[in-house]
Amino acid sequence: MEDGIVSTLGVVVGVAAATDSRKLVILTALVLIIVESLSMAAGTYLANKSEMEVAHLPLVKTFRKSVTGSFFMGVSYIFGGFLSIIPFFFVSPYTAILPSIMLSIAALFGIGYLKGRAAGINRIRSGLEMSLVSLTAATIGYLVGKIFQGIQ
Repeated sequence: MEDGIVSTLGVVVGVAAATDSRKLVILTALVLIIVESLSMAAGTYLANKSEMEVAHLPLVKTFRKSVTGSFFMGVSYIFGGFLSIIPFFFVSPYTAILPSIMLSIAALFGIGYLKGRAAGINRIRSGLEMSLVSLTAATIGYLVGKIFQGIQ
């Protein structure tokens, strides 16, 4: 889910900063979410399958784990990606940048918090780390969008 949030946020913030076009931001986000969720699902499938083949596990077990893992990866990416674009449906793209970032920070913090809980480490620190490290993509996306803002 983190990948879906961060990748989509970085792209939509950059496109919004460059164009302020709702249609272009949403179209770009939807294409990204669809393509990347399929890519992530395929990558998960192939990685799981390869890992199990190297370990010489039975083929039936290999396909079951690979398909289940890839399904959850794809769905998680889609869910995370849509979180980042919700504000763009309601306000102008440039205005939606801050709410999109704030919603993404909240989601990333929640994911990090839950990871901290599951790992038995400091939950707040884990949430902050997930948020801050992941938001680098949004910052870079915004800066690239601003740099190319005037190019048509």
